[in-house]
Amino acid sequence: MTVKRALIVILSYILFQLINARKENVMTGHIVGGFLSKIESFPFAVYISKSCNVYRNSSCGASILNQVILLTAAHCFKNCDPFTVNAYSGSIRKYSGFENKVISYKRHEEYYPTRHNNDIALLRLETELIFGRAVKRIILMKYPPDNTLAVVAGWGWIDSKGTRGDVLKHAPQLVLDREACASQLGNTEIPMGMICGTDIDGDGYPEKGDSGSPLVIYDNIQIGIVSFKRRRFTNHTIVYTHVPYFYDWIVKNAKEMYCKYANRTLKMPLSALTSRWSDEHCDLAMGVI
Repeated sequence: MTVKRALIVILSYILFQLINARKENVMTGHIVGGFLSKIESFPFAVYISKSCNVYRNSSCGASILNQVILLTAAHCFKNCDPFTVNAYSGSIRKYSGFENKVISYKRHEEYYPTRHNNDIALLRLETELIFGRAVKRIILMKYPPDNTLAVVAGWGWIDSKGTRGDVLKHAPQLVLDREACASQLGNTEIPMGMICGTDIDGDGYPEKGDSGSPLVIYDNIQIGIVSFKRRRFTNHTIVYTHVPYFYDWIVKNAKEMYCKYANRTLKMPLSALTSRWSDEHCDLAMGVI
């Protein structure tokens, strides 16, 4: 190989690497710090774009409970009537993958914004999701196995200054006991049904836009929903709604929402187009929980 040709090959290789590096830099995801995600690793993660009464063009995260029900935070839908909400699944990029209209939501009846109690909600999709490699349901357990190491994934800010990105990111979280949680948050009382998680070795933490996003253990068992933080004490410790605590509420209300809007889902049986499903049909509803 001549010297000239060798130089051309070397320069071409350097240019190729620079282009790839630039592409990776452009793909800045969300969550402060953290790591870029593959949707196959978080197929239950959903990006929520919403325009509510007083909150225009805002966003949250959610997780897939079954083909038509999503799980998210109640505060994402505070003062949210009227509303236009779309859910995007099956892609790490916002507004990509499978778009689905949200036709109804159910907040916990005892959600209190000032104290953040019962910060949990369900969303009802208009059409059924088609499960596959990039779209799968989350697993819920009333008594999940103990594990203090968890992972959160979302599309929130990539720093605490409001910088936005387009790609799903995830970050490991250390789940704290209630005493350690209260200590991190200025010894303030932590509502029942809440847990805390903090970043590990500065690897990353949720920010605005991550609300409603899932905290999982063992890859796909959801134990938390991003709820709030006490910024005057720390940005790194997040309070999560403890999903197992609300297991019975989720089961009851997911079933009701599934059946109430059965005639709005395109793939339901023809009989469901003329009347509400019977209790028998609801008991057989696909994967209510």
